[in-house]
Amino acid sequence: RLPYALLKNDSVVNKGYLLSSKDVCTLDILPKILETGVKSLKIEGRMKSPYYVGLVTSIYRKYIDLAQSNKPYIVEDSDREKLMQIFNRGGFSTGYLNGKLGKEMMYTKRPNHIGIKIGEVVSYNKNKGYVKVKLEKDVELGDSIAIKESSCKISELMLGNTNIKILKKGQIATIGRIYGDIKTKDYVYKTVSNSLNKEIEQKNSKENIKRKITGKISLKNNQPISIEIIDELTKINVKEQKDVIPVKAEKTGISSERIKEQLSKTGNTIFEFSNIEVELDDEIIVPISSINELRRDVLEKLENQLKTKIKRNEVIKINTVKQKRQERARGKVEVNLCFNKLSNNINYKNFKNINNIYLPIEVFFEKENEQKLQEIFDNFNTYVIIPAITKGVFNKLILEKLQKLNFKGLVLSNISQLNYLKDLREKDFELIANYTFNAFNNYTIEELKKLGFNKIIISPELNKTNINNLSEIVQKELIVYGRTLLMTSEYCTIGTFKGCQGLCKQGKYTLKDRLGLKFPVYTNRINCNNLIYNSKITSIEWKDLNIDSIRIDILEETEEEIKNIIEVHRNNQRLEGINYTNGNMNKEI
Repeated sequence: RLPYALLKNDSVVNKGYLLSSKDVCTLDILPKILETGVKSLKIEGRMKSPYYVGLVTSIYRKYIDLAQSNKPYIVEDSDREKLMQIFNRGGFSTGYLNGKLGKEMMYTKRPNHIGIKIGEVVSYNKNKGYVKVKLEKDVELGDSIAIKESSCKISELMLGNTNIKILKKGQIATIGRIYGDIKTKDYVYKTVSNSLNKEIEQKNSKENIKRKITGKISLKNNQPISIEIIDELTKINVKEQKDVIPVKAEKTGISSERIKEQLSKTGNTIFEFSNIEVELDDEIIVPISSINELRRDVLEKLENQLKTKIKRNEVIKINTVKQKRQERARGKVEVNLCFNKLSNNINYKNFKNINNIYLPIEVFFEKENEQKLQEIFDNFNTYVIIPAITKGVFNKLILEKLQKLNFKGLVLSNISQLNYLKDLREKDFELIANYTFNAFNNYTIEELKKLGFNKIIISPELNKTNINNLSEIVQKELIVYGRTLLMTSEYCTIGTFKGCQGLCKQGKYTLKDRLGLKFPVYTNRINCNNLIYNSKITSIEWKDLNIDSIRIDILEETEEEIKNIIEVHRNNQRLEGINYTNGNMNKEI
């Protein structure tokens, strides 16, 4: 949600909140979503207000019920407006559910809530902070408005010189007080609706959702009173009894209705009886206070049992191979190179004492790479990396290409890619889990080992201590040099606003942030995903780390630079300066 400038060969070609997408709203296609058989819908409410959560949840509940009824599915304009009022970034989109929308998904002018347009500025008194607005929608005291970068909560609202609480569409409102660079014809937006918030508060205050329970109470001659209740959701049942013996009534005994009435008074507890069964002997009485006490005690017991049930079980330690840090003798650790793209200016056979070379699957689809690929395959063990995001026809193309290649190993980047293996049974290759598996601890490593992985690329989020505590049941490789891939985006920052004309091939692109840092932007030309890399290059000393191999990731470096990088890291050193970082090596998680 930050501002960026898109640079082509260091010249600005676009500016704004280039990575800020509109919020997703799926009300219009909700019936189609439900038809797919989904079992739950997730509403994103991180960092949002209780008003947002209350409104969005209630509106979606309303339209889920409507979609599952026999009534016509029509979304009311008033509900659309409420959603826009509570939060929107330049409107809504359906995300990728209706296919790629490009710039229609984005709002690059502002990164935050813009509200609903309620009118235009007629005049502005900058000394007093009064703005006159020709209203297109109603406005009231307590609302908040925004005009460009200025905003205020309405504390003064006038029609002419008369103070008033509410003004209607078509009237000229004088609103105070707001200060800033405000001019005639500027649009005025309502960012907070006082009346809508009150409506949400009122609705939410009436809702007190409780857990349904059933109960069975026993009042028998010469026996202590007792009760059993069952939580309908978990089927947990608890029993309670009191050392209170019913006595024979002199006149009228207690009735079942009175007992049910007392038990139903669950008050501020989380429970509500859906059914109460009463076993009652004739003409007996018992103190009402005893029934109340029995109810309180049994509900408290049930609540405690429910709390115990949802507590996490004690972690069971996995019996892995003994974990110990090993001193790595110089030259014992493998050195592997990963080329994220190929260059005609590099003679790959000139790299000496390299164990393996990793190549992304994308380079195999570019005809101009054929000669360089042959050079690499003739001189090195070659591993193929599958990107983290693959879908649609890309999956089919990848599998077809893998079946034709004679590779040493396959680096998978997400667990679904294990599906490729069933069509590659005739090939013999090493299986590696890329860093995107986020092998964060030994529990993850144990599971990856079970899935058939021989090696893991260590998560870049781990520090030295974490790395040295990793299990040795698989080989471990650390990326000691390279730019970290920060984001893979379906949305193309390069081609979206001018139309895709192969612009990504016509220069070097970076995103420049407000601090002046530049983030390289590349494009996967098979599916047009944007790849955004870190502005700084990671360079790590590895000599004290419990690893089996190191990986050097190359992006735009020249042949001579690559040779120097190899030599530096082979000798347990790192590159230093303002362009480099040692990642998370010295950071606590």
